[in-house]
Amino acid sequence: MAFASQQSQGSPVTTTTAANYIPEIWSDGIKAYMEKRLVFEQLVDTSLSGLVKGRGDVFHIPKLAADADAAKQASTPVSFSANTHGESQLTIDQHRYVAKMVEDMAATQANPGLLEKEVSGMGYALAKQIDIFIEGLLESQASSDYKVSLATDYQITASEIRSALQLLMENDVPTEECNMVLHPSLYVHLLSISDFVDASKYGAGAPAATGEIGKIYGVPVFTSTNIAKAADTDTEMGYMFHPSAVSFARQIDVRTQSEYSVDYLGQKVVADVLYGGVKVFDDRIVEFRNP
Repeated sequence: MAFASQQSQGSPVTTTTAANYIPEIWSDGIKAYMEKRLVFEQLVDTSLSGLVKGRGDVFHIPKLAADADAAKQASTPVSFSANTHGESQLTIDQHRYVAKMVEDMAATQANPGLLEKEVSGMGYALAKQIDIFIEGLLESQASSDYKVSLATDYQITASEIRSALQLLMENDVPTEECNMVLHPSLYVHLLSISDFVDASKYGAGAPAATGEIGKIYGVPVFTSTNIAKAADTDTEMGYMFHPSAVSFARQIDVRTQSEYSVDYLGQKVVADVLYGGVKVFDDRIVEFRNP
């Protein structure tokens, strides 16, 4: 009778029988960590992500030409005109993945700390590549009219930031909607500029007291190590830009697929993401460059 009782308890859950649940757990963790680490994707136009889901590889983004008005003359009809609109093409051509073999998945799942480390590593790798890709689109800004040359390598001044604001304002770009992303060396140098950190001007909330710079002249400030540091002449060290300057879309969000390997007695896990992007407007990006 004891034997029959044991049989009625059914089969235990193993790494093989639980394999269908593993991708969901890992996908959620990897995606959550990735989105915490992203800098540039949060600051550009991602409105096409919903449109590109599951279909197409090239998408046409209209660049509307500016309308012109005319003076109305008495007793004369108005003149009609038609604008010739340009376009940018967003191509979904970036497919990135991270693959791991994790032995004894059951133990990993049972240990939240170990699982967190595994998914954070994979999420960070994907986030880094996405930000590198978007930074490359900003860097491809070709107009020499929208570049601010720094007076000294790895240092930025209040005057240089004002120059960037002026360039955008003169092109009717709403600077209150812009963002600034700097290499850490420039970001740290901001803490030495009295215009921004002097406690006598800003009180206890000054960066000198908090150690953090949130906004400068109304523009949010971020930092990213994905802006490469180099002393080469004319190297980009930071950007001020409007979100519409770059369009970015994920066609496939982070997904995780897994398969149990009898050979290795472990779980093979692959996380991947499919995306693309395009620089739409040169004149909505200002680069800060080493002299």
